[in-house]
Amino acid sequence: MVSLWIIIGLALAATSVASLAAFFSVVGIGALFSGAWLAVCAMASSLEIAKFVLAAYLHQQWGSVNKIFRSYLVFAIVVLSIITSMGVFGFLSDAYQSASTAIEAENIKLQTEKNKQQALRNEIARINQAIDEIPSTRITRKMRARKDAEPAILDLNKRVDESEKVISSLNLNILEIKKKVGPLVYIARAFNVDIDTTVKYLIFIFVLVFDPLAICLVIALTEATDSRRRAKLADKNKSTQEPPQAMPQPAMSVAAEKTEKSVFFETSAAAQSPVESEQQELIEMRYADDSENLTPSSTTETSKKSEAV
Repeated sequence: MVSLWIIIGLALAATSVASLAAFFSVVGIGALFSGAWLAVCAMASSLEIAKFVLAAYLHQQWGSVNKIFRSYLVFAIVVLSIITSMGVFGFLSDAYQSASTAIEAENIKLQTEKNKQQALRNEIARINQAIDEIPSTRITRKMRARKDAEPAILDLNKRVDESEKVISSLNLNILEIKKKVGPLVYIARAFNVDIDTTVKYLIFIFVLVFDPLAICLVIALTEATDSRRRAKLADKNKSTQEPPQAMPQPAMSVAAEKTEKSVFFETSAAAQSPVESEQQELIEMRYADDSENLTPSSTTETSKKSEAV
């Protein structure tokens, strides 16, 4: 018999895994067809419920179901499992893409700000180069040009400093976002592959295990429950079919035994001839004289001998 705690554990595991698989599948399929999100989610929910019910029914009625109908049910369960796996794949990939897209957006901002900062620095270098190109013999013109360019250079340097602060802020944002995919980055570096390939293989592993495990847990729960029910029914039938034990008969006293013997002799004498009746009376008198001097056990043995005669 399957233990009760095993059935409880199977029930909890089947409920949690099946519920999460259904939730991921419904949300993932809804994300794939976002134009009619509510209708698609309702359809996916009904298909998930039908899949688990069909799996349990087919397991219990495998031998009694028509082969064609059984083949269709198996095909339907396999297709529904594939649809669920697609939904789970969509949900997990969307969860990764949300973090990956945020990192890409911050990287674009960072690159744009770096290009802007480089342009400012190039402008400062251009102004300085123009001033340096003035001949040394024309010191007055060179000093005047330096003086005229000083405010522009100060403004450009100020904008470069501001750009540097923006770049630092963007780098910090990227580090915060990378914390969400930090383990994936480590795995990608460990296997020397890019992070997108790592995520793809991990999602495939989850998809191959998640929904099939949920179906197997539902089938195991129904089998364990049915096995426990059959075991209880067999024990109940066994207990009802056992014959009742015979009650011990109370010991007969010597006086009751003597009374029973006398009744037996009287009945026998009534059915016998006169000669046989006289012989029976002699036996009875001898039995009465001997029984006075015998113990209860001896009396029982004597009565048995008399019955034999």
